[in-house]
Amino acid sequence: MKTKMFRMTFYAFAALLVACTNVEGTYDAVYITEAQSAVEMTLSVDPDLIVEEPATVSLTISTSVKADADVQVGLKLSPELVDSYNSKNSTEYQFAPEGSFELSSFTATVAAGKSMSDAVVLTLKDGSKFESGVTYCIPVSIENTSSMTVLEPSRTVYVIIRTPVVSRAMYLTASNQYIVPGFEFASEYSAMSQVTMETMIYVKNFREDGNTISSVMGIEGEFGLRFGDVKIKPDQLQICHGNYQPAASTSLDKGRWYHVAAVYDGAKLSIYVDGAEAGGMAMSGETINLTSVSSRGFQMGGSYNDQNGRPLDGYIAETRVWSRALSAAELKNNMYYLNPEKATGLIAYWRMNDCESVPAEDFTTYPTLSGSGFRTRAQNVVRDVSGNGYDAYGEKSPESVEYLDTKWL
Repeated sequence: MKTKMFRMTFYAFAALLVACTNVEGTYDAVYITEAQSAVEMTLSVDPDLIVEEPATVSLTISTSVKADADVQVGLKLSPELVDSYNSKNSTEYQFAPEGSFELSSFTATVAAGKSMSDAVVLTLKDGSKFESGVTYCIPVSIENTSSMTVLEPSRTVYVIIRTPVVSRAMYLTASNQYIVPGFEFASEYSAMSQVTMETMIYVKNFREDGNTISSVMGIEGEFGLRFGDVKIKPDQLQICHGNYQPAASTSLDKGRWYHVAAVYDGAKLSIYVDGAEAGGMAMSGETINLTSVSSRGFQMGGSYNDQNGRPLDGYIAETRVWSRALSAAELKNNMYYLNPEKATGLIAYWRMNDCESVPAEDFTTYPTLSGSGFRTRAQNVVRDVSGNGYDAYGEKSPESVEYLDTKWL
């Protein structure tokens, strides 16, 4: 029944081709079975376990009708397709390292009287060649056939290999909040028509002490991402920009990891959770001022001028600011790791997996660090790995900062 249904669909498609190109007749086709439902097959693996438990993906070849005689199909690897796939899907995949995988055969046969071949198996056999945080892509294509024409949309299947990112996340609380003093001197960010803020976050507790706001990152009142407010629950995300204060439609749980983002595209404020839009509000073309020093300027884990200023109680990691509106695909594809050398529009990137003592020259560069309030408490610095120098300064001594070991897959 499945084959007949496909043949009917295929002939309808072929009839359309005839109408458009004046080609007479129809033809039977050969294709990669799995590519009929989706051209991408995703495999999440832990490289440390591959030696004991090799990870496999099975592929088969199908024909639109039962074969009158054996149909021989040649397969090939197509690393040259990775770049075009990345360009189309806003990804940064790499072709899997040589020796990390093998294909059981480069030929498949659809036997006479059948419409599907036996399985060809792709096996991941050496996890030591995979790098943490890198997603790999192995395009497998039909190269030739002994008969029948290849159905082009299903000629190639992309096997996506996701490996875990092993890192640490930093604990932010009332006694360890962060400021980014460099932003106040960056005049090019005073009137931004697009901006994105994103981070991985694990909340230990949402506030229920009368002040229900837990600040995640940004500038209070200008462009901030936070949990809770008077009109929403303490576990709901919200973007604040003056009177524009859209909230996420659903609540988040404590004790689990999420990727959260605030995106402004020049017309709309949008909240994203794990790469999916969760709420938003239209604006009227206003700009965002990241140089504002209102309420201590750009911060992570707090707002206002004291340690009771709406602090976060949780861990953050992979924290970034961009000068453009990232798409849902970009947010989803780079949650756990980003290569800053390949990023366009990246303003700042704090991995939040380590810190160091603040050297004396940093106080000279940003003399306001030795001013009143929070700035006298700066003891550690988290370096900006984007290369732009927007380092973040925190309140605890480096040896007192708490971390959470993480593995995202």
